[in-house]
Amino acid sequence: MSEPHPRLKVAIIGGGMFFDDIIGQSFKDFMRGGIAGALTSIGMSHLASVVADVGIDVCAVGTRSEKGGTAGRIAAWFAEDFPDRAIDACYGESVWKDMLAKHRPDVLFVATPDHVHAEPIFDALDAGVDVITEKPLCLTTREADRIIAKATDAQRIVAVDMHKRYDPFVREMMQKAPQQYGTINRVRAVLEEPLEVSTEIFAWAEQSNPFAYVGCHWLDVVHHYLKVKPVSVFATGQKNLLLHWDEHHREIASRRGVEPSTFKRQGPINTWDSIDVAVTYDNGMRGDYNNNWINPAEFEGAVNQEIELYGIYGRGMVDQQDRGYREAIIGDGSRTRNPSFGGRIHHHGGYLELFGYGKASIAAGLLAIIRRRILGESLDDLDETYPTAASQRDIVRVIEAASHVAAINYERFQAGQGTPVTAILDASEIRIIDPIAES
Repeated sequence: MSEPHPRLKVAIIGGGMFFDDIIGQSFKDFMRGGIAGALTSIGMSHLASVVADVGIDVCAVGTRSEKGGTAGRIAAWFAEDFPDRAIDACYGESVWKDMLAKHRPDVLFVATPDHVHAEPIFDALDAGVDVITEKPLCLTTREADRIIAKATDAQRIVAVDMHKRYDPFVREMMQKAPQQYGTINRVRAVLEEPLEVSTEIFAWAEQSNPFAYVGCHWLDVVHHYLKVKPVSVFATGQKNLLLHWDEHHREIASRRGVEPSTFKRQGPINTWDSIDVAVTYDNGMRGDYNNNWINPAEFEGAVNQEIELYGIYGRGMVDQQDRGYREAIIGDGSRTRNPSFGGRIHHHGGYLELFGYGKASIAAGLLAIIRRRILGESLDDLDETYPTAASQRDIVRVIEAASHVAAINYERFQAGQGTPVTAILDASEIRIIDPIAES
């Protein structure tokens, strides 16, 4: 009698912005055919035959409120393709606790809001469950250190969905940068999300900020490929639109020719429009990161993203809008598309399959979990093969430092005192340098 094929049980919490387009569709693909077919995109196809017989089963999906019925809708959506593999729809303020106890999954995929990543990760590790989490890992260094320590003690994987690492355009530029461009003096990185993210999609925008939400992607790319460590942080931010949303949404509605009542949120939204962060690294390089989540819906791309390296022998730039795929459609206007992130293939059998770096990052985490849990490889063996929790510590430190510095500089600016505050990142702490407070 042959041995049964090994399988991974996956529970997913959260069903937000990219679930149907990326996360859910990726797991449909993995349920149908495993992860072997996705390994080329992460440079690990030599392991395809080793993991080809590992099955993936999504056993449960959980969301906070039953009112919207998101988990039930997702379970029904999966049932359209897999009617014989029932997925439990779960609800609750701490829905993962019940899911961990009831279903005993091998993997918890965390797709909750930014500020609700840490607790599910802690509970999963305590239960002996591996984790893949959406970015950022968490919002404070203290949480990051606890996650890293717990993962090490439990000998479990905590992978972070840092998909920009796997963008083929970005990867190509970053891998050859030191050889082609020489010493890098400066990095300039922009990632701007549409206005609807902060005003319509995320009810939790006030609990995070645009730098934490998307700036972490470029931080990860720079830190991972250039092997630099941040030593100081300067940050400023703007609160001109969202904080006064009760006034400005009417003007935006008027410009679009719609009723103000069509906007989901009507009152002030106490978060940043945008944050600009300057990081100095241990080799003297400067990184400038510009992020907002108020980009007009009328902008030609889903997001505006670009990264540019300035070296002593040359420079390189990747701009999403310059990749060459543009459309002009009546009613939709002129748009740029990015199938490198979440392209779709309809097979002759009628199945829809996803390709691109959005899926690649999830595959990297699952591969590490399979190698650890099923093949018995060590955490040390797997280091650098996926975005680890430990690789995110400096990213979280920059996020935390920038949040503090931007807040104090905003207060100083409002008081007519300029923006004098910076942060020093020592090995063990973030030191806020505020000349006015110290005088």
